[in-house]
Amino acid sequence: MTSLFTWQQGDSPSSPLALPDRCKELTVTAWVRGDTARPAGLQPLVSQWAPRPSFDTFSACDASRTDGLDTRGFYGAIFDGRYIYYCPIRHREDRTSVHGCVLRYDTHRDFKDLEAYTAYDAGRTDGLATRGFYGTVFDGRYIYFIPRDDGRIHHSRFLRYDTHRNFKDPASWAAWDADHPHSFQGAAFDGRYIYCCPGYTNGPKAPFADAEESGVVMRLDTQGDFKNPASYRTFDARSQDPKAVCFDGAAFDGRYVYFVPLQTNTVLRCDTRGDFDAAASWQTFAPDGMGANVGAVYDGHYLYFVPFGHGNMIRCDTRGDFTDRATWQTHDATATPGIGPTGYKGGFYDGRYIYYTPFRGPVPPGAARSPYHGTLLRYDTTSPFADPASWTAANADYTDGLHTTAYTAGATDGRYLYAAPWRSDLDDGWMHGRILRYDSVGSDASFSLRYADYGHNGGLCAALPGPTFIINTDAGPFSVSAHKALDPGWHHLAGIYDGQSIKLYVDGQQSAAQEARGALASNGVELTIGHIGSARFEGVIGEVCIAATTRDFDPLAKHCRR
Repeated sequence: MTSLFTWQQGDSPSSPLALPDRCKELTVTAWVRGDTARPAGLQPLVSQWAPRPSFDTFSACDASRTDGLDTRGFYGAIFDGRYIYYCPIRHREDRTSVHGCVLRYDTHRDFKDLEAYTAYDAGRTDGLATRGFYGTVFDGRYIYFIPRDDGRIHHSRFLRYDTHRNFKDPASWAAWDADHPHSFQGAAFDGRYIYCCPGYTNGPKAPFADAEESGVVMRLDTQGDFKNPASYRTFDARSQDPKAVCFDGAAFDGRYVYFVPLQTNTVLRCDTRGDFDAAASWQTFAPDGMGANVGAVYDGHYLYFVPFGHGNMIRCDTRGDFTDRATWQTHDATATPGIGPTGYKGGFYDGRYIYYTPFRGPVPPGAARSPYHGTLLRYDTTSPFADPASWTAANADYTDGLHTTAYTAGATDGRYLYAAPWRSDLDDGWMHGRILRYDSVGSDASFSLRYADYGHNGGLCAALPGPTFIINTDAGPFSVSAHKALDPGWHHLAGIYDGQSIKLYVDGQQSAAQEARGALASNGVELTIGHIGSARFEGVIGEVCIAATTRDFDPLAKHCRR
């Protein structure tokens, strides 16, 4: 197979690459050895992919009346490799307006084509009141919706969708009541277990109101029987620290799950290599300046907490001592030019930038504007955290003629960031369904073969894609993932695009495939080996080969060379 580019260990780490004009065939292969476990980090192997420094490529679509359902009001979203699923919570600020209408967008279709959106009312699955959820998890096949409240009480009724089956077939959906009087707010995923963040409990203070915080972490074994009580375990973190209560979102760094504090200044951490029930597996720490947060974003090194209702940014060096104050850094982002109100819910990482999803924040006395806002804040991870020049803001309050404010996390397909709609002050107390989308690369990306992909969709939801191959064509991005982290040692990865489909091979075996189309984006972006922006592969890359053809590709030939 004639190659456009070959590289071996010891060569220059980056080189120019010019794809043929209107290229519709591509083979990318790499021999790699992974030595560290960071399955939730972004680990690029070989890429022509550059996050854009400009911050103005927003678009919006109103999907609030999809398939005759009321599709407004969501808490987070998840990407399964083709579809974005939005997590239903409620239609109005009134808690009794909870709903179970799951909205789905097909990323292979035009964003503004309403035919690309479908919806299913899962609010009465398996005879249970399955409404009011907070975040989602994708395990490679199933999507789990994390329970919060049903408009009367906090509940623990989990909802699950089988992505291998028809979206609108009731048989594709299942529900199970774990029978705990607690709510949960977001989750993390370590590849097997889902860790649900404790919210509130139905205690004696009030039958429903958010008056009594819970410290009960629930862990769901995705390899167990969904409807077997033995698949669910709980740990009350108050046994470690009375302030270990009410968290909002979590993140996984390859070993530890970090729970994000909402009502206290105390971060909770679980060592997934330890016994879930053992006190030794749990730690708490209250960093200086820690306030209310909703969600966190992991860039493979640092964990960024997303401030709720304020602009005090905090990050944790996950390679440092968790209880050492030097491990934690702060930055006051309120002076960022164009920022307006601060306060966010969830965020994203694209390999270079951390994006904070706009929600609501304080407004100076006498100010005319609403606390609900659409101003995204962005940090350049290649620059110092405390340097004001590392931070920029972009106001997307009005996009494509729509009022686009107040979002709760979202999901990314690798190119676009999709914010999950919440509310504004212009909808008479109703939530909205106006999806806000940001284009992180435009045409400055052609392909990327990755040892591991970004595992935290939007900061409130979680997925574990494993090795991934993504292409960017004039028809949009297309990707395939193995949905399984690789064991340490040498592996051969290959991404194939033939103009009609995209495929991923791991150690000579096809791991994933789906339809794809279009000509690869043509640009002058530098080819990089082992990095995109601040994202790094932590291992050894022995050999890379790129060819503008799929002919004569033998997935086993390369595999047998080592």
